[in-house]
Amino acid sequence: MRHTIAHAPNFTTIEFQPEASETILVQPGCLLAMTTGFEVKAKAGTHMEGKAGLGRAARSLLAGESFFTASYTAKRPGERLILAPAESGEIRCLEVKPEATHYIASGAFLACTHAVRLSLKYGGVKTFMATRGLFLMQTGGEGLVFVSSYGALVEQPLAEGERFVLDNRYIVAFSSTVRYETVTLTGSLRDSYFSGEGFVNRFTGPGSLLYQTRARPSNGGLLRGLVNAAT
Repeated sequence: MRHTIAHAPNFTTIEFQPEASETILVQPGCLLAMTTGFEVKAKAGTHMEGKAGLGRAARSLLAGESFFTASYTAKRPGERLILAPAESGEIRCLEVKPEATHYIASGAFLACTHAVRLSLKYGGVKTFMATRGLFLMQTGGEGLVFVSSYGALVEQPLAEGERFVLDNRYIVAFSSTVRYETVTLTGSLRDSYFSGEGFVNRFTGPGSLLYQTRARPSNGGLLRGLVNAAT
């Protein structure tokens, strides 16, 4: 799937130039422009694993995404599809292979190629206070997945055993080889909360971590998905 990322870092867009019959699965509301040779469909949670229909759509909502997925299939060569995220930031392409999968934070998914599948990963009760929702999405299948940020994107490589602490609101994606834990910033829960942080995420390599430089306004993953479904 040919694609070009442009206008980074603040107002990034992505342009796809698919071959005939190639399909891009897109978070609704991200279309900027397109040529006329696409078949466009809206289906419930198409990019999620599980039984078709409401089961996939429910998983999508829990992951903080829209109830529906927009499917764009090129009818002929030479078509162009241009996407722009709802918020100012960057776009990054992640290659998905059986031996190279990723976790994606709530609200970061933008689009993927047709053979990529996303499954729901429960992060534990403490993650309600430390991540954007209780769930993450884990990539599967093979292809490309595209994530977007709020603000600039920073990649943090982690060597074997290397640790890195990240405030919960800034996670975008990380390698599935990276171990993550929800912990207090200090040994004292009181000090952690009065420092303004509370629970944070501690990542341990090997692998890489993508984080954003600004925090999205918090309206809850499920609420965001319901709003997207209604609009």
